[in-house]
Amino acid sequence: MMRETFPLLPLTPVVRSSVAESVYQALRTKLMHGEYLPRQILGIQSLADELGTSTMPVREAFRRLVMQQGLQPMKNGSTRVPEVSAARLDDIRRARVLIEGTVTEWAAARLLKGQIDDLARLAEEISVARRSRAGVPDSLEKNRIFHFTIYESAESPVMLALIESLWLQSGPYLRVTREFMHTDQRPADHLHESAIQAMRAGDFAGARKFIEADISWVFDRLSNTPFDSDIASF
Repeated sequence: MMRETFPLLPLTPVVRSSVAESVYQALRTKLMHGEYLPRQILGIQSLADELGTSTMPVREAFRRLVMQQGLQPMKNGSTRVPEVSAARLDDIRRARVLIEGTVTEWAAARLLKGQIDDLARLAEEISVARRSRAGVPDSLEKNRIFHFTIYESAESPVMLALIESLWLQSGPYLRVTREFMHTDQRPADHLHESAIQAMRAGDFAGARKFIEADISWVFDRLSNTPFDSDIASF
């Protein structure tokens, strides 16, 4: 008797998959950096033209970002950046402090000396980049790498997925805080340094405390922001 055979699924071309992932990562980064206005409509064709690709990978990126709550689908079929409100801000703050603080405490016990050294170098680079307006995009990306280096070390894919979603949802609010980068209200760089010192000392609860304070800095500055004003003010 001949063995029954089953048809093999065709392989997806590597190039296409790479383009789709690259488009998703590009849009994800821009959302996390607060580069889009609250309630801003994102055009599929215009983004495809800007990225030099077809509309298909942009649509796929939109689908993934909607699932992560980084984008919001509209009844007319368009897609926009979520609106901002005081209630939503408070909800995101509570979730971020709770989840990211917990994951930091988990991760601190796992971080190797070399990884902590890398975090220390990143902290210094972030501090330098924040001193000039031109360095803001670089500081935002390095700040993301700093935090996610910690969170990924916790080895919890479930929590990491939640954190990624929360960072995407925080994007519209980050746009407001960019102006603070060049005033005496600039982020307190010592919080990163203090977290690193706590990790080196084996004070995992202390590392959690400093990361929670770092997360709270943005939300503290936004507590009196009139979110019902015209989005152009952002």
